[in-house]
Amino acid sequence: MKVLRVLLAAAALTPGAFADVASRPPASASQRADLALRDLQRREAEEDYWLAGQFAEGHTVTKDYLAAARLYRRAAEAGYAPAQYQLGRLYEDGLGVECDHNRAAVWYRKAADQGNAEAQNNLGALYATGQGVPHDDREAVRWYRLAAEQEDPEAASNLGMMYFKGRGVEPDLAQALQLFRRAAEQGYAGAQNNLALMYANGQGVDRDFVSAYAWLDLAAAQEPRFTELRDQVAKEMTPDEMERARNLATQQRAEMEQKEKRAK
Repeated sequence: MKVLRVLLAAAALTPGAFADVASRPPASASQRADLALRDLQRREAEEDYWLAGQFAEGHTVTKDYLAAARLYRRAAEAGYAPAQYQLGRLYEDGLGVECDHNRAAVWYRKAADQGNAEAQNNLGALYATGQGVPHDDREAVRWYRLAAEQEDPEAASNLGMMYFKGRGVEPDLAQALQLFRRAAEQGYAGAQNNLALMYANGQGVDRDFVSAYAWLDLAAAQEPRFTELRDQVAKEMTPDEMERARNLATQQRAEMEQKEKRAK
């Protein structure tokens, strides 16, 4: 009875819902066959994509980029956006295929046009550097923004840098700070470093070595290359500021972990 009441309530909210379904002509045999074929092709592409990842990462099999590229290509040619993105990466990095930024851009665009945020970010980076596509900062900003709107932290950081430098947009330190913070709070080390530098130099915000150290400490925990800069900031701080900075880093780490748990 509970299920029946739910169905009746849904019908009441959408007058004529059942009538619309009843009046809809049944799918023809060719339509049903086409849908079945599409479903089969997608499942095959997903299987190829999964197996390609095993070869690319060396999970359960010996790492083999040639095999990964072959499988990613087959899935990509079937229109599977994640595979198109990964094939673009192989072309950009020259793994399993000859390095070719033109082809990387082609595959990134195919995936980006389907809404793949990582491909949108990487395509934006190609426009920002003029690799595989004409250099175009405005186009880079457009793709970074599309990816950032999907909560891609690297894209948000890249977009922040465009605002920081005034490339493709008017310079806006406040907007750069906001974008760096958003990406930093998602755990992206590059953005944590950028945000820390703005605090350390007082750009778009009051100079604050405590916050600078805290963000650099989080960045250095992920990428040791940020350790030297963190230690340089520490030389400008008092013992009391160091204690507050370490406490702030611990607090920020705990908040990010909580956000990650909630996201799951």
